[in-house]
Amino acid sequence: MSALARYFLSEGWKVSGSDISPSSTIEELEKDGIKVLIGPQKAKNIKNPDLIVYNQAINDDNSELLAARRKNIPCKLYAEVLGELTKKYKTIAISGAHGKSTTTALVSLILIEAGFDPTVIIGTKLKEFNNTNFRKGKSEWLIIEADEWKGSFWHYLPFISLINNS
Repeated sequence: MSALARYFLSEGWKVSGSDISPSSTIEELEKDGIKVLIGPQKAKNIKNPDLIVYNQAINDDNSELLAARRKNIPCKLYAEVLGELTKKYKTIAISGAHGKSTTTALVSLILIEAGFDPTVIIGTKLKEFNNTNFRKGKSEWLIIEADEWKGSFWHYLPFISLINNS
């Protein structure tokens, strides 16, 4: 979720979020200008955003999600939003049982070195990305770590799919 938040921030969107507990990732997001509310999620946290992005671990009875739906605010799964991005770029989606982050990092660094200048959304921090999990490129290429949990992969429209097997 944090890499996608950084993507939208890089596109000039105002980004905010919520989480149950603090973490170093949240501290980093806040340093980047993303406001994150910590603690039990509450309906009053939802003002009037243009879009709510949530992950599949969030239950349908989540108070923030229910409040957003009552206000007719569009609510989309992380995989749906990432899937929309894959339609705008030439996407390399890397998935599989094991090694997604490592393979995504290797492919990203190879393509950067080769001059492709990709945008990268990955599930781990890379020192080459200033210890974050996102890199904004200037080309038509997008490299994503494509999670397969609960069928997430079916939302993506990659130009190239790389699927690891253990």
